[in-house]
Amino acid sequence: MPVAQLVTMLRSSPASSAAGLLQAMPAERLPIVAAALKPADLVRIVPALRPEARRGLLQALEPDCLSAVIRGVAPRQAATLLPLVPAERLAPVVAGLSDGALAEVLGGLTPQQRQRVESVAAPGRERKVLGLRYGESVARALVRGNVHVAVYSDTMLVTKGRWRIAVAARLGDDGRVAVRDAEDTAYKVRADGALAVTDVAAAADVVQYTRETSDAGRPLETVVWVDERHDGHLMRALVSLFR
Repeated sequence: MPVAQLVTMLRSSPASSAAGLLQAMPAERLPIVAAALKPADLVRIVPALRPEARRGLLQALEPDCLSAVIRGVAPRQAATLLPLVPAERLAPVVAGLSDGALAEVLGGLTPQQRQRVESVAAPGRERKVLGLRYGESVARALVRGNVHVAVYSDTMLVTKGRWRIAVAARLGDDGRVAVRDAEDTAYKVRADGALAVTDVAAAADVVQYTRETSDAGRPLETVVWVDERHDGHLMRALVSLFR
């Protein structure tokens, strides 16, 4: 069957049927057909392929098309595709992902897979991406605490009933940056309080500042959160601001 006719058939078929056609195709013909498909076609078909067929297809794609496909699928799907990307093409694919998308994808990888991806990321990008992942993890912990979480710039606004609390989660911070950002957001949105979340203990002067600020009538708290084991600490700190 001519390639043009096959491509037309693939585009008009349901994803599962199109995947079956690609999987039945001789391996030597796959690169020719893949090159004739648009990234949008592949984004639709790839999730329906069997794992080995996905690997073969990804290896057959040109670098630009491969990057477009990884960017086009949902983060959960991207996390299953990224480990299949050939080593020599991984760096440009990772570079093509936004920081937010990369953070989401990394959250779905095993430690070994994350290390492989992080090893090809641009110098200095890893810290930014890890910071985004940390913020997303804190947001999920807050949601587990049965409160509503909305993103506000690079901070969060938590609501529970009539209460509105500004939350800033900062990785590798001793509280100075998180407190400043939480207070700034609280002022801008007229929140009832501010919460600074970090993965290390707040500095002594930061703790003193939060105490003095709260005593002055501007509820402010700091808390350490690293993983789910600290969910209780996080929620107690948040509830302490509901006053």
